[in-house]
Amino acid sequence: MTGVDISQLIGRVDDLPTLPQTFLRITQIVNNPRASAKDLSSVIGDDQVLTARLLRLVNSSFYGFPQKVSTVTGAIVLLGFDAIRSLLLSSSVFEIFPGRRRKNHKGLSALWDHALGCAVGAKVIGSRLRYDNIEELFVAGLLHDIGKIVEMVYLPDAFSKIQALVKEKDLLILDAEQEVLGFSHAEVGTLLATEWKLPQKLVRIIEMHHLPQEAANFSRETSLVHFSDILCRALDIGSGGDPWVPPLNDFAWNAVGLDQGGLPYVMTEMTRVYRDMRHVINSGR
Repeated sequence: MTGVDISQLIGRVDDLPTLPQTFLRITQIVNNPRASAKDLSSVIGDDQVLTARLLRLVNSSFYGFPQKVSTVTGAIVLLGFDAIRSLLLSSSVFEIFPGRRRKNHKGLSALWDHALGCAVGAKVIGSRLRYDNIEELFVAGLLHDIGKIVEMVYLPDAFSKIQALVKEKDLLILDAEQEVLGFSHAEVGTLLATEWKLPQKLVRIIEMHHLPQEAANFSRETSLVHFSDILCRALDIGSGGDPWVPPLNDFAWNAVGLDQGGLPYVMTEMTRVYRDMRHVINSGR
């Protein structure tokens, strides 16, 4: 498998999933400055699965609203357009990759758990720092390793070789990918995010989550996701594809700038919210 042409990978896999049409319609509405909550509610309401999924997430302890939210319009008013789009993108991505429920895909479930943990962590860190758009951080954390999902599902033989190398040579998965494929999950994820026409900021975070100092205008957001990724590994939330905890990037640590006492708080809150969010997502399957 060494030497696979990454530029042909996305187009060569005929059944690589696309985002649901309903989500694309939602994105069009969110991007329209003249659109109203009623417009967005109408599109979501036409999809019973999305409606149920949205209300389940909004009423979870992840948000902790004192009163139950019973309508899509109510959820939109409380959270805003961008947050609704982020939530629905997140829940949609969990459903569009095939084979996650098969018994021989335990590794895939572990990758999803890691992705969810990183998403939760990015949001918790963002909340602690009073970052403006924490829903954006949640989505970035969820998608940062999407390239690993593509590798495992669509290049299973190569991914098995990668996993074998991780064990045999005590390698980080990033290094094993380079040895087997000649490219990394970050590059694969960047191609998929571009295919999906995701915002440039998300594409850049996925591309540079191991090198946040090279993310230019989005270096702080990328640092937040990188930091959350490392914390997930330290807390043993899911699996990043290898059993190691890579060193935290110095640039990321300085860019994030947690206050005194921030780290213990973030780690405790990450664990709590991750457990709650995982329960909510699994209960809807």
